[in-house]
Amino acid sequence: MNETKKRNGSKEFDAAQEAHYDQLAAWAETADIGPDARITKSAEPEAGRSLLEAALGSPEAVRRAVGKPSLSSKGTSPSRSLRLPADMDAQLVERAEQEHRNPSAIIRDALAQYLAKAS
Repeated sequence: MNETKKRNGSKEFDAAQEAHYDQLAAWAETADIGPDARITKSAEPEAGRSLLEAALGSPEAVRRAVGKPSLSSKGTSPSRSLRLPADMDAQLVERAEQEHRNPSAIIRDALAQYLAKAS
């Protein structure tokens, strides 16, 4: 497998993309950002994501690399999936909006209370 395929899964770069990738890689490895450097926000939305996609090769690679922060003290957090009746989901979403929280946090809190009472 050639270097291009290794960097980008099975998708091949054309010559311009390969040159751009090499330029970004060289910059990332040699950039001199001193303690007085001023880094400002790009005027273009998603500029950081675009840079990551260029460096990692695809949006999917960025999603895998970035992910969500772990809820566990170390490692990844286990994930569970559940189905709710439509009316219960509507109540959950409404409560989440009222409390300015996400539905997953409310479900975690409710489960923690249930498990604490059950033990």
